[in-house]
Amino acid sequence: MHPLLRRGLAATAATGLLTGLAAAPAQGQDAPVLAVDFGHLTGAPTYGAIGSLYGISESGVPGDSLLDPLHMSSMAPKPTGGTQHPNGDANDVLAALAEHDGGDAFVNLQDWYPDWPYQNDGIDAYLQEVEEMVPIMEASEHADRLVYVPFNEPDWIWYSRGGDYDGALARYLHDWDLAYERLREIAPDTPIAGPNESHYDARFMRDFMEHVVEAGTVPDVITWHELSPDSLRYYANNEANYRALEAELGLEPRQVNITEYGNNRDFGMPGQMVQWAAMFEDTDALADMAYWTAAGGFSGNAPQTNVPNGGWWFLKTYSGMTGETAQVTPPQDNTMDTLQGIATYDESKEQAQILFGGGSGDTTVDLTGLGSAGINLGKKVTATVHEIAWTGNEGSAAAPQAIDQIALRPTKDGAASIDLHDLDPMSAYWITLTPGTGKVDTIDVPWTGTWEAEDAAITAGVVYDEGSAARPFSFPASGGKSVGSLNRPESRVEFTVDVPESGTYDLTVTYGNTYGRDLAAGASPTEQFLTVNGGDAAHVTYPSTMQWGSRGQVTVQVDLEAGENTVALAKSDTEAGTAYGEAGLDKIDLTPSVVDTHTYPAVFARTEGDADHRYGRDEGVSVEGDAQVVFDVYAPADGYYEVAVDADGKGELTVLGPHGEDIAFPLQREQTLALHEGVNRIALSADGRRGLLVHDLTVTGDGGPEGFTQIAAADAALTGTAALTENTWATTGQAITGVGGGEGNTATLTVEAAEAGPHLLLVHYANDERTGGHAYNTNIISRYAEFTVNGEAAATVPMRGTWSWNDFWSYPLIVDLEEGVNTIEIGNPGLFTGIGDREGRTADFDHFELAPLLR
Repeated sequence: MHPLLRRGLAATAATGLLTGLAAAPAQGQDAPVLAVDFGHLTGAPTYGAIGSLYGISESGVPGDSLLDPLHMSSMAPKPTGGTQHPNGDANDVLAALAEHDGGDAFVNLQDWYPDWPYQNDGIDAYLQEVEEMVPIMEASEHADRLVYVPFNEPDWIWYSRGGDYDGALARYLHDWDLAYERLREIAPDTPIAGPNESHYDARFMRDFMEHVVEAGTVPDVITWHELSPDSLRYYANNEANYRALEAELGLEPRQVNITEYGNNRDFGMPGQMVQWAAMFEDTDALADMAYWTAAGGFSGNAPQTNVPNGGWWFLKTYSGMTGETAQVTPPQDNTMDTLQGIATYDESKEQAQILFGGGSGDTTVDLTGLGSAGINLGKKVTATVHEIAWTGNEGSAAAPQAIDQIALRPTKDGAASIDLHDLDPMSAYWITLTPGTGKVDTIDVPWTGTWEAEDAAITAGVVYDEGSAARPFSFPASGGKSVGSLNRPESRVEFTVDVPESGTYDLTVTYGNTYGRDLAAGASPTEQFLTVNGGDAAHVTYPSTMQWGSRGQVTVQVDLEAGENTVALAKSDTEAGTAYGEAGLDKIDLTPSVVDTHTYPAVFARTEGDADHRYGRDEGVSVEGDAQVVFDVYAPADGYYEVAVDADGKGELTVLGPHGEDIAFPLQREQTLALHEGVNRIALSADGRRGLLVHDLTVTGDGGPEGFTQIAAADAALTGTAALTENTWATTGQAITGVGGGEGNTATLTVEAAEAGPHLLLVHYANDERTGGHAYNTNIISRYAEFTVNGEAAATVPMRGTWSWNDFWSYPLIVDLEEGVNTIEIGNPGLFTGIGDREGRTADFDHFELAPLLR
């Protein structure tokens, strides 16, 4: 049975954020209040806002490491074989949803057409196309996840109303009935969704629903779009208007899917995304983030195949909120850009969670109902506060950082209050509530400081207003502004910073770079000169970003004196000369430079199978048999990391590889694992009949090439059209091009392994293949590469676009090597030739790194 039918068709320091706690809600306070009533549970979460239009471009993009932790209730692809975009086929999305236990694929059937807006050859021609495309999708083994959307934004594309509302309505209703009936003939068991207008129109919805009830062509799912910042204000009324109409017409409640929502200013920013998620969760709606940029990036939340940004961590945290939702009352309902939240309580885990954001300054979280029947947190409760920070659309983000932990003693009627200060509107905040002992750990939050580029001393640059309600298609920027046009020799941005003590600091620059796309040399990384307190200049290199406003982050180390320092980023330097290219600047952040370490408590990890959550002095998760505790571990760079497991009992540690490989090792207290940049999945399970009690897992390290064998492009044996090509931005000045496009065009690596077993192979590649033009989408194409190890097929994988042929990203695979000499051959015999490069070329390759998975 179809899954949907089974559902019934229904600049400050970071310390001190949480500084006040009272036993009962404070009275007469000025700070806005987010009220959470755990005595009023409202049913299982829908995870509605986690859907995405074209968020998955093909199987493997984004990678399993990013999709596996997400609760994807719906996704929106095009028909398999459709030509609106070069990727995002329904059959690929269906496979991903099935693999990761997701929901349904809402297929925009009109995306079969290449033109935007869609060409209109008449309804008869369209129905012939429907007869061609639908059987292809119905043949999928996962066809039970299909939902067909016959028309996309009909109100302005094929049935624009202009001054003739009645005429356009009549034409649409006539064609809707024909399309509905034809789909019922071809695929009688597959749900149909509509009307799918570009916005909610109460007049039209009444006319449409009255007609389809009479005609017997009522859609199984009701859809429309919410694409305006004003949707945060009007959506609740729109949904209520539809529900009242539905009841008036005597219909059983239909599932609502907002098949496109949000803007560039929202995606990737946790503080904005929580507002949409709360809105849809309140109404049990499904919703898909709009497609404004490039396919395969999960609507701007997956900057690289396995690399997350802050938006992805928001979605992952939201996905981990289990049990039942609790009633949340925000300071303001139906208001744009305000504090909103979601809360859940899971009786089986004995934990409550609150996810909120969108507010700034001070706020109070009032808790009630903690003493209600079924709420088993006890008389002493531990509250842990995490921040999920914004890192730009293309900045890699670490897991949510714990910033405070405090012992709560709710009143007899289950009330408590938490005061918070200096909220960042770009961040989301996650509070966990678990049974406590009355004592908590002190969390030492590193000092950090932020300085906005627009507030610095600017020479030959321009301050730009960025993403806001008035500029929804612009990308977000810290402070709402950035500094650009830094392309003259005298261009310079000088920050005056103040740090608490002398030492080495990590300087993170949030920037944008699309320089060179219109030049013969093409886009590439660019540079600026960095000087500290007027000292010698050093290069800062900025990889390309998708657009100027789609910001990335780079981090370098600087030595600063206690107190005031100057940090300058400039186009030129009197001694060093002129830097290549141009970059726009948003802000800089400083934090003391230390080895990265992060502890992941087991009680907040994902579990598979039966698991018993425990709290107090023996806090942890107990598993036995096939049950697992799965940690989504972040690595800031490729390299080796110390993985320490605090657990009682014997067990196994399994690395869930980037392509579904399960590599198991006997569990040790400390192990050194090769991890790839981004999210790595590590599962712990019991070994034998006795169970395993897992307390936590700690990952320490900064990555780096130490312990990895480096293989330069020139060290590969090339055949056929494969060749070495000069490339200034490649590690050694040369890259491998021309691999694939048929048999015999290969690059072969010869490597020696000290011992047999699984190895992490890092492929540094570039790919900027694109196709066609579009009004706003960036039609990038993944290039495929086939890897064989010692003559045996290992994997055929897609390598997503890197924004230029001169920007090299790292792609991970796990390969099994024999002791001694091994050969790894890379090619593409032409199996993937339906789109893009008709010869099936692979990406270009810079260099390769290889190391045993376990050291």
